[in-house]
Amino acid sequence: MARRQGRKRPAKSGFSARALSAGGGDASSAPASSPWRDRRLIAAIAALLCLQTGALLLKAWDEKQISDRSALSRTQQEASTLAERLNGEVRAIQSAIDLGRNTRTSREAIAQRFPTLEAVAAISTAQSAPEGSALRSGSAVAQRLLDAGLSVGMTGTQEIVIVSASPDARSMFAIAPAEALIPKPVGARRFTLSGATVVGVGDSRLQSAADVGHRGLPEIQNGALRTATGCAPLAGSDLSVCSTAEVPLFGRDDFLRLIIYALLFAAPALAILGLANRVTLKPETEDSLTVAEGGNSQPTLEPILLEARAGTWRWTPDHDVLEIDAIAAQLLGLGRSELTIRRHDLLSCAARPYHGELSDAFKSAQQTGQLQTIFAIEGAKGTFAELRGGQITSPVDQGPKVIGGLLFDVSRAKQSDLKLRHAEERLRQAIDGFSGPFALWDAKQRLVFWNRSFELDFGLQDQLRAGVAQETVWLSRAAAVRRERIVNDDNSTTLLELHDRRWLKIVEREIPDQGYITLGLDVTENVRNEDLLKQQKKALKKVVTELEQSEGKNRELARKYQEEKLKAEHAANTKSAFLANMSHELRTPLNAINGFSEMLVNELFGPLGDDRYNSYAGDILTAGRHLLDLINDILDMSKIEAGKMTVNLQPIDPVDPVDAAVRMVRPKADEKAIVLSLDAEEDLPNVDADHRAMRQMVLNLVSNAIKFTPEKGRVHVSVRTREDQICIAVTDTGMGISKEDLQRLGKPFEQAKQGSDSPQKGTGLGLALTKSFAELHGGRLAMASELGKGTRVSIYLPIPSDASQTGRGAVSADAPQLASETKALS
Repeated sequence: MARRQGRKRPAKSGFSARALSAGGGDASSAPASSPWRDRRLIAAIAALLCLQTGALLLKAWDEKQISDRSALSRTQQEASTLAERLNGEVRAIQSAIDLGRNTRTSREAIAQRFPTLEAVAAISTAQSAPEGSALRSGSAVAQRLLDAGLSVGMTGTQEIVIVSASPDARSMFAIAPAEALIPKPVGARRFTLSGATVVGVGDSRLQSAADVGHRGLPEIQNGALRTATGCAPLAGSDLSVCSTAEVPLFGRDDFLRLIIYALLFAAPALAILGLANRVTLKPETEDSLTVAEGGNSQPTLEPILLEARAGTWRWTPDHDVLEIDAIAAQLLGLGRSELTIRRHDLLSCAARPYHGELSDAFKSAQQTGQLQTIFAIEGAKGTFAELRGGQITSPVDQGPKVIGGLLFDVSRAKQSDLKLRHAEERLRQAIDGFSGPFALWDAKQRLVFWNRSFELDFGLQDQLRAGVAQETVWLSRAAAVRRERIVNDDNSTTLLELHDRRWLKIVEREIPDQGYITLGLDVTENVRNEDLLKQQKKALKKVVTELEQSEGKNRELARKYQEEKLKAEHAANTKSAFLANMSHELRTPLNAINGFSEMLVNELFGPLGDDRYNSYAGDILTAGRHLLDLINDILDMSKIEAGKMTVNLQPIDPVDPVDAAVRMVRPKADEKAIVLSLDAEEDLPNVDADHRAMRQMVLNLVSNAIKFTPEKGRVHVSVRTREDQICIAVTDTGMGISKEDLQRLGKPFEQAKQGSDSPQKGTGLGLALTKSFAELHGGRLAMASELGKGTRVSIYLPIPSDASQTGRGAVSADAPQLASETKALS
């Protein structure tokens, strides 16, 4: 500016207007052509500005369309993700219902596993619920879904109905509030589920836009609120899940793009306007403008650069002088008076580790004319700046070379990059610290990443590098492998024995980016235990063979038999005391087996990957629960035999535990369409009994009655007074028991003889426990049965009084009572 202000304007060639007027007739024609040319030039400049403005407006409109499409894509993706999440919850609930049906788990227990569920019921049972109740309306929707081949629907009262179909007319359904299944969105969003009605959660301002958006296609709606709506269907239903988000007409990203467009428009516009101004200026105006150029006018781009956190700089390498503006000085931590500095002053503004890199960048700029480098600001933690620019003087200029450009604040980008690098480094350290081998492969089976164990276990220290083919790695690995076993059919899991006698289980799994990982686990102890078990089985088989060959040695066997008999009698005497003291040790591992297998069945941490795993886990859970019930019965019987079982006798209403037991087994009766009824006298006296033991006795009897009663049969429970006793009787219309078997029942592990095709099996401990509990209460157990007609089992408990005589005159009453009650039930 100083050089331009001091430079004199050269004298203009040609004649002045005064000379032309003095010279004759040409004086009027010469000045007339200059305004015509000026007007044409101004029109051309105006046309260029209009074209540029139109192009930028079209670009801005296109960017807005792209932004709207991106907003629609996000809402559509959110709707798809939400639909997949709801599908997962529906599948988990259906799996729980199916498992509960197979394991005869109560519906209350199934509903308690899912906090969102209100109830679980059979469709046939719920159809008899009171008119207007949730179960009645839910059963109607469930039946409609079942007829249409669907599994999920919605009632008119905004409740979700989930159906679990069954081929044996035992179809069940679960009902839950729709709002409980829809997650609450964050921010100006609304999630909705449409069926018979529309249910939504989130920003209530978007309700009308969300209701309109259920027409199916993603769209942008312009109204009081500008919104974007995307929908996705819910599998197995006629419902759809939608996500609605507010899309402002002019947002933060639009403001940033406006700044960029303004910068793009400013430079050529200013150049064109300057050219137009230069052409149309009069000589005296040009002179005055030349004088005015020496003033200190405010730069037009300063507000824009301040908003963008970008300052300008000029560097003259010959003088090593760096000129910066106020914005650049603020970014560097300098004062407004320090706008002309030396290069070593700039180095002092940068953190010490960046001094060498910054100096090299300036040296390289002297040769290439281009400068770009990033450095941290000294004393401002987390603040980074980027110098970017190039030579701004023409190669033909006689003056010194000048390099200039912009100084940007890149702190956010640098911090994001550092966080990403730190996260990657922590992940690499975690994988490298894993004790087993790990390798990551891309979609073309090339090695991407591996840990230290992968190198050491297979002896690949010199062969591994990024990008090596998997086939090459496996060939090199063969030298370290002693044996190899294929675990499954798809070759995704193998067992490798290394030369150091260690066994590794190698598993290969695909990952979302079409690559896959190789993971190894040390299973040496498991393989050794399996081999040891095989050796023990072989040794046991050899012992059995030797025993079979020694059948002729009767005397020796007789002596050994007497010894073993004594040992067996001693073991029988100590067995009950041992099992009674081992309840915790026996139940604890079974609880772990049942708990973890239930987690696998419900897939709490994600899908198992193969339907067979679900089936195996369900079999494990069923077997574990059956074994736990068996152990509990054995432990209770052992405690009774060892004399360690005690009952807490308190005055209780005898109907209360009986009613509780009947309610517990009613779902089993409903599954077999058995009519289960309870009849009790009024004003029954209290009895001294243990509530839990009394409930267990009735539960055992009613469960046996349901088990051995065919479908659509009847089971009747009655509570009556018999002289000075309370009689609790369970009568069924089942298959009955023969007289020979009736004498044996009530002893541990004794069961009635059944046909080979009978599906009902058990341990024979239920009646034995019931009989023992009745005797602990001072009562007794009586049974009467007739083949093909039914069975009656009665528990007699004494009524507390001074004149009580337990067991008086009740045996002979059971057989006639059985005949009358079975006749009434039929």
